[in-house]
Amino acid sequence: MGKIAVVLLFIDGVGLGEMADHNPWVTYPTPCIRQLLDGMPLVREAAGRHGSDLLLLETDACLGVEGLPQSATGQATIFTGKNAAREMGKHMSGLPFRRLREWVQKDNIYLQFEKKGWKATFANAYTKEYFERPATKRGWVSVTTATIQSSREPVRFFQELVEGKAVYHDITRTILKKTGMDVEEITPEQAALHLWSIAGDYDLVVHEFFLSDRAGHKQDPWLLQYVTHHYDRFLGELVRLKRPEDTIVLVSDHGNSEDLRVKTHTANPVPTLVIGDIDALSEVDTGAWDLTGIVPLLTRIVSRNKKTG
Repeated sequence: MGKIAVVLLFIDGVGLGEMADHNPWVTYPTPCIRQLLDGMPLVREAAGRHGSDLLLLETDACLGVEGLPQSATGQATIFTGKNAAREMGKHMSGLPFRRLREWVQKDNIYLQFEKKGWKATFANAYTKEYFERPATKRGWVSVTTATIQSSREPVRFFQELVEGKAVYHDITRTILKKTGMDVEEITPEQAALHLWSIAGDYDLVVHEFFLSDRAGHKQDPWLLQYVTHHYDRFLGELVRLKRPEDTIVLVSDHGNSEDLRVKTHTANPVPTLVIGDIDALSEVDTGAWDLTGIVPLLTRIVSRNKKTG
């Protein structure tokens, strides 16, 4: 790797739930996460400092707005640093409507970094077919897609994926292969290596994983086992490959997969897991931490890297 890098792992629909049988992040093995959190699974009780360079923060996803947190406004908040639910007057689910989509396209992490002369990219690979869908052409895209499209950074496609210069949303490419694409499945460890290889050319690289939210809505034990197993290995290898000067920030937009008893989202806090430069949080009131803090945190970490790199 080249420059000091920051990786943002956005994992959809994972709250900090209870140490209980209805929480797949407790009942299914996650040895890498437990090693990071001093033997604890990814639950609310694990919040706090774990060693000199790891901090797990309870993160408010409700944002002072009535109702359960939702994907569109939660993601918009993560990627802009502004309270999207309050701006829109409510939590908004699914893909963003035109007003919210245009709102995030005017100001987001990629554009903010560009103004500073910094480089940020989205590591997820798309298929050409995705952009040929009528719904996509009408603008029905996720917040993560809308934000990268608003920047000068190009999106990544199948060619970059097979060259190891992109990572598929499910990490292993299993879903892509099932669609009939001629692609080799890979291990979570290989995907982690690919992500770090991309990060070497950027100040910030982002990866989105949304199967966790899908599995929670379906209350699908098999899919949740896939999610916890593969994401645990992916995160564990990212940490193993990380240099001391690099930082990983993991965050979610709302709770869901941590409570198998319900199909809906939850009001649970979500994790902000910082592995690396936790001193960037030294002047922040982490007791009132919410999703609006992610962009300022990433900006502060990269700025500190620039001063010391």
